[in-house]
Amino acid sequence: MLVQKRENPSSIRSKNAMAEALLKLMLYRPYPEITVSHLTERAHLSRQAFYTNFQKMDDILVYLLHGLYKRYLDKLSEGLPRPDQLLIDYFLYWGESRDFLGLLFRQDLGYIFQNCNRAFFLEDTDILNGLFTCEDWQLPYVKASLAGVTYELLYMWLTRDQGLSVDVLSSLTRNLLAGAIFARAE
Repeated sequence: MLVQKRENPSSIRSKNAMAEALLKLMLYRPYPEITVSHLTERAHLSRQAFYTNFQKMDDILVYLLHGLYKRYLDKLSEGLPRPDQLLIDYFLYWGESRDFLGLLFRQDLGYIFQNCNRAFFLEDTDILNGLFTCEDWQLPYVKASLAGVTYELLYMWLTRDQGLSVDVLSSLTRNLLAGAIFARAE
């Protein structure tokens, strides 16, 4: 039997303090200008605390995103949505984190979210795999398509506030994936 290792509560508090400090610093300072010293001073922690928990600053943002994805996966597992509902749920969920994602995008850190989004969709989980009816060899391609289109549409939706509703965005995504938007050659 596998025993799950519990993370040290002190480590969790340190990670959360550094994450909060980083987000506050990013509100008024460009990300590349934020140093470990700025961060640890703001979090009231030592440099050693940073290096005990993270290797680089990006790891803090990945830590935050992994927490959000874990909550999203937990939400999905509570009641599997219909496949057509998955996109609506996805955009609603990430729309609730609009301020955080907007901060990432404004600081040119969307690639961190994109990498986490790709990892989420490509992860081999029964929850996601059970939503698709396709052959086994097709599944990674279907999930990769979803990872790409959801990231790009979410990015556009959050950075170009055009007042689109989640329903419109989800419908657009479904139409894109179905090929219903492409012009047909006569």
